[in-house]
Amino acid sequence: MQNDEASRTALLIAASLVLLHRDPKHSSLVSKTSADSYVHVLETYSSQTRLFLKIVQQGWFRPIAKLIERITIPGILLHYALRKKCIAGLVRSALTNGTTQVVVVGAGFDPLSLELHLNFPASEFWEIDHPATQRQKLRALPKIGTERLHFVAIDLSATGLDREELIKRSFDPTHRTFWIAEGLLMYLRPDKISSLMTTLSSLSAPGSRVAFTFMEKRSDDRIQFDSQTKLVDWWLHKRGESFVWGTTRDELVEFVRPWRVIRFFDQYDLRRMESGLADEAIATGEVICLAEI
Repeated sequence: MQNDEASRTALLIAASLVLLHRDPKHSSLVSKTSADSYVHVLETYSSQTRLFLKIVQQGWFRPIAKLIERITIPGILLHYALRKKCIAGLVRSALTNGTTQVVVVGAGFDPLSLELHLNFPASEFWEIDHPATQRQKLRALPKIGTERLHFVAIDLSATGLDREELIKRSFDPTHRTFWIAEGLLMYLRPDKISSLMTTLSSLSAPGSRVAFTFMEKRSDDRIQFDSQTKLVDWWLHKRGESFVWGTTRDELVEFVRPWRVIRFFDQYDLRRMESGLADEAIATGEVICLAEI
C-alpha cells in the first residue's frame, strides 16, 4: 500500500460487500447500516471509486461480477461476509458477558465498531489503522466521532503498535478487552506479528480475548487462498499488498503464546452459520482464530 493512499484491498472489500447487499439472495448477510457506510466511503474516495460504485449497484453487473469472481477467487464474496458475521458474533457475545473495551487493529472501512458503540453504550471502542486509510474513513463519515470511539493512526508494518499511544487515548489495560485483527496479519512479517501479539497481551486484563484471521500455509509453502489465481497474485503485488505470512494451526498455537487458542473457525464453520449455502462456493485458506489471555 502506498503511504498516501488508502488500502486498495479495503476499497475492493467495501465494493464487494455493497454488491453482495444488492444481491436479493444474499442481501441479509450485509446489514443496511454496513452497506451504507461502504457506499459513503466509495462515493467520497475518488472519481474512479464513485464510478465503480455506480456500476456494482446495477443489476446487469451481477453476472459479470460472478464471472470475475470465478476467474480470481471463487467464493470470496461469501467468505468476506461470513468472516465478518462470525467475528461480529464473537465480539457481541464478549460485550454481553462483561467485556468493556473493543480495539479493532487494521480496521479498514469496516463499520463494526461504529455499529457496536450504538448497541453497547457502556463500552469504549478504538480503531487502529494506517493513516491514509483512516483519514479517508473519517473524511467519508464525519459524524462518527464520539467520546467513546477513538481513532489511532499507526502504520503497523513500519512501526508496530505503541502501547502508550493507545493508553493516551483513554484505553485502560485493567479492563477486559476484545481485540480484532481481521484480514491483517497476512500482510505483516512474522517479527511484527509476534511483537503485536506480545503488546496486545501486555495491555490485556485476564479474560481478554482476540479474534484474528490468518492464512493457512499450503503444502508448497505458498500463502494464498486455495482457489486463488495468478491474476490475484499480480494485482496484490502491483498494489504493494501481497501476502507475506502464513502458518499452520499447530504452529500458530505456539506462536501466539501467551495467548491461549480457544478454537478455530474455518470454511465449514462459516457455511454452517447461514442456511441455503450448500451448493455455493466459499473461498478457503483463511481461518479465524479466537484466543484468550
